[in-house]
Amino acid sequence: MSAIGIMDGAYFVGRHELLQWINSTLGLNLSKIEQTASGAVACQLLDALHPGCVALGKVDFNAKNDYEYINNYKILQAAFTKLGIDKHVEVNKLIRARPLDNIEFMQWLKSYFDSHSNGQNLNYDAAARRAASKTGGVKGASNKQRIPLSSAATTASMNGAAPARSTSISKKTPGTRQFGQAVGSAASVSSSGSQDTAMAAQVQEATEQVTELKLKVDNVERERDFYFDKLRDIEILCQMPLLQSIPVVKVFERILYAADEKEAKEAMEQVLEEYNQQQPTA
Repeated sequence: MSAIGIMDGAYFVGRHELLQWINSTLGLNLSKIEQTASGAVACQLLDALHPGCVALGKVDFNAKNDYEYINNYKILQAAFTKLGIDKHVEVNKLIRARPLDNIEFMQWLKSYFDSHSNGQNLNYDAAARRAASKTGGVKGASNKQRIPLSSAATTASMNGAAPARSTSISKKTPGTRQFGQAVGSAASVSSSGSQDTAMAAQVQEATEQVTELKLKVDNVERERDFYFDKLRDIEILCQMPLLQSIPVVKVFERILYAADEKEAKEAMEQVLEEYNQQQPTA
């Protein structure tokens, strides 16, 4: 299976459905289809369907650089060859992590996966397979929780230990020297408390800034997704056989598939030049 037809149902599978399928099959928690750009996800999906046909031990699930991405795709392409899958992987497009390219590849992969699994439960231990990979699975946050400064004293108290800064006060005894030591300790506690208060204010301010930035990012992502869906609809229309013979459709496709702003501008200029040449001269 090397390609799927223009009107195949696979082309109408949205990114949310694709993400749900990937996460449920591999036990992941991806939130964006661009997170599949490294090729590691594709390798493991094929491994789930054809155990032992993918050199998963060489796959880097924590790849960060292009050359690491390319290595993953080499492993995937080798598995395709081994399985007799006539599918050329456009690595240069996929590693750019552009949503459109990665969605299209995942749509193809899901179509292939569904046609060969027949909806059966594969009984696949995805986490264990990743653990045996090149980098020992996907790196996540540490299980150890960082204790905020403001809660350090409370935690110590819960563990049966009194806060260190209060011990000097508890040891005071009658007498001038002891009283002087107690006063000094109290001043130290007061100074430390002021520092904690200032730090807590800074933390609160930083938290508010992070929250505001997250809201802005959410709004930008929603706007991006809105326009992406529109572009995807246009792309699907451009691929319909009934419309492909219309010249303007070819123009739309050239602009849609432009790699950057410069390429899109060049495409527009070329179209305008061709149009002007077709106009009758006075």
